[in-house]
Amino acid sequence: MEIESKIHFFHFLVNGILLLGISLSSLVAIYSLSQEHFCVFSSKQLLFSLFNIALLSIVFIAVHFLVKKTAQNTPLKNKHIDELTGFTTRHAFGQVFDHLILDSKRSLEPLTILLVNIDHFRQANEDYGNEIGDKLLFLLSKSIQSVLRASDLTCRWEGDTILIALKNCTESDGCRLAQKMLVKIRQQQLSSSDSQNISITTSIGVAQMVTGDEAQNLVVRAETGLHSARDNGRNTYAVGYEWILIDYVCNPIF
Repeated sequence: MEIESKIHFFHFLVNGILLLGISLSSLVAIYSLSQEHFCVFSSKQLLFSLFNIALLSIVFIAVHFLVKKTAQNTPLKNKHIDELTGFTTRHAFGQVFDHLILDSKRSLEPLTILLVNIDHFRQANEDYGNEIGDKLLFLLSKSIQSVLRASDLTCRWEGDTILIALKNCTESDGCRLAQKMLVKIRQQQLSSSDSQNISITTSIGVAQMVTGDEAQNLVVRAETGLHSARDNGRNTYAVGYEWILIDYVCNPIF
């Protein structure tokens, strides 16, 4: 949004200068034509003014065309970025995630993902309003960014859930990072309109890619970890597992 505002400001400023130049040149041309004694000087002045008008008009059209083209390209990039968190949108992340999994399979490097979810986020929205909810998401994104590496990829998966893809990272390293993230997030606080302190905690699901994994399998396994973290009292992390294991525990197959 900031880039788009700068483009519009630049467009407004340049257009204003060009229109001012065209107006002044037009006044000079009109003044030259209105003279009773149309001399050589007036003729040159008129030609110079007309040349200025033509040149400034061409520049005006060119600037308008370039700014319009830039504005058309910029939103396409911005659509891939969630404005509130600064993370990639889920729509844009899908293709990147697929490529990341393929690269990990080729290179045989470990790939671990984290699913981070704000505890009792809906209740906070109901109690304090959407503005506080947005601020909680902003604080969450800043806390996450502060502990990640440059190579790690982040995505606003849905609502208050953030997906983080950790390249060349094992499950145990992912757990250590999740613990570090929990500590960082717990340090954040907000004040509501009635001066109440609002703390923020999260639950995190951890899953490492295994042979045969596709994006969906990996995310589902991280979701089971997220549900386990919630079941264990929230404000913690848990490693994901296959859903079939749950079914087997509940209904053993004999």
